[in-house]
Amino acid sequence: MENFRKAELIETLLPKDTNGYGNIFGGVIMSIMDKTAGVACWRYSKRRVVTACAQRISFHTPINMGEVVYSRATIIYVGRCSMEVEVEVDVENVIEGNTRRAASGIFTMVAVDENWHPTPVPPWQPVTEPELDKWRQVEKRRKAEK
Repeated sequence: MENFRKAELIETLLPKDTNGYGNIFGGVIMSIMDKTAGVACWRYSKRRVVTACAQRISFHTPINMGEVVYSRATIIYVGRCSMEVEVEVDVENVIEGNTRRAASGIFTMVAVDENWHPTPVPPWQPVTEPELDKWRQVEKRRKAEK
C-alpha cells in the first residue's frame, strides 16, 4: 500500500492565474495542493474524501507564469476517518534548467460515505524513522489542540 499513500500532480499555469507582477496567485497554488492531497487520500482509502483543514501553508518563493509546477503529497498520519497529508510544491524553470521548492503545507482529509458522514479508513503504521518522526509530530500537535 506504500504507493497508495502518495500522489503527484503536474501543472503549467496561464495568465488568468497570475497577479499584476506575473506571479501565480497563492490561492491557485493552495488549490493544486488541496487536489494533490485529495488524490493521495482517495487512492489510499478508496473512499470519497473532503478537506477538513489546511495548515502551516508556507510560500517559499514566487512562482512565475510559464514554470512547471510539481505538487507532491504523502500521507503522514492515518486516524480512524482522517488522514494528514504533507504537500510539497516544486517549480521548474524549463528554459534555465533549475528547480526550487516553492510551497509546502499540511492538509487534513476526511473519508466520507455516500451520506457525507465520516467513515473509517484502512489503518497504516509508520515504519521508517522519518515516517515515525512525522507521525509523532502529528500526534503531538493533535494533543495540544484538544
